Amino acid sequence: MNTYKVITISEGAAGMRSQIEGLANLISDSYENFDLKLKSIFKNLPIELIPTSSFAYSNLSLLKIEKNTILISCGKKSVKASVYLKRKFKDLIFNIHIQDPKINYKFFDLIVCPEHDNLNFDNCISTLLAIHNIKFKKNIRNKNTINFIIGGPNKYFKFQQQTQEKILNEIKFLSNEFKVNVIPSRRTPRGLIEELSKIDNENVITFNDLFNPKKYGELLSEGNLQVVTWDSISMISEAISSEAGTFLFKFEEKFCPKRYLKFFDKITKLNFAQFYNQNLKPYEISIDEYNKNLKTKILNKIQSNLRFRSSNA
Repeated sequence: MNTYKVITISEGAAGMRSQIEGLANLISDSYENFDLKLKSIFKNLPIELIPTSSFAYSNLSLLKIEKNTILISCGKKSVKASVYLKRKFKDLIFNIHIQDPKINYKFFDLIVCPEHDNLNFDNCISTLLAIHNIKFKKNIRNKNTINFIIGGPNKYFKFQQQTQEKILNEIKFLSNEFKVNVIPSRRTPRGLIEELSKIDNENVITFNDLFNPKKYGELLSEGNLQVVTWDSISMISEAISSEAGTFLFKFEEKFCPKRYLKFFDKITKLNFAQFYNQNLKPYEISIDEYNKNLKTKILNKIQSNLRFRSSNA
């Protein structure tokens, strides 16, 4: 791997950046980020209508490839950029796209996607947990600390008022025994965050602007237990990766899609997570073997590409 340069490309959004950096960290000691700038006239077009050309981007021509390079992309706006760079630099590039690219899979050397995308191609590796760039600290767990991680409305869950009240009540209940770090997300309803901030209890700390991966990783490392609302597979994956006992907080169950239920079934059978109840018992998770197997699969795909492997580094 030391002979390969790694470049990640995306539109710079935090979630996509987390995934491409997470994959880059898994397979390499170093990498470069390149934030794509798609021209405004193409931003609202579906993928198939975005030109496979440097013309579609205001800065893509600045990216130079002169040696074997692993190119990792994520997000709609990076799909055609990856295909264009592969065509331009040919065997110097091994291009990996994270998630379903929504175009012909043959344009990519490798696609890494969640199992629920159901892509079953020779150049596809499915992952159970979402890939991320969160780094954790060792030996700072506090047995009296719980993290309560809150998502927000999406196309499946509405986060109704009843749901918000349920979350508030459970946090207040847990604060009778534990210090509770409340960690909202970008999607968490503003009204809920305001109500959380009003809780007059020294055992409840709400982190209103926690979008720093480093600080987030430190909090997850400190928590002896992680309680996560079940609306986000990414947040659940991040909590599991901390290797602290992770508990799924259910709500609005009638809206929960089958692909989520399938994911929950797998992670609970592996003891990566349990469903939340008020009688929480700490337990440890180990995902070392999971990460090792994923890394091996990806590196094997890269190293099996004979033309790429035989190119001059």
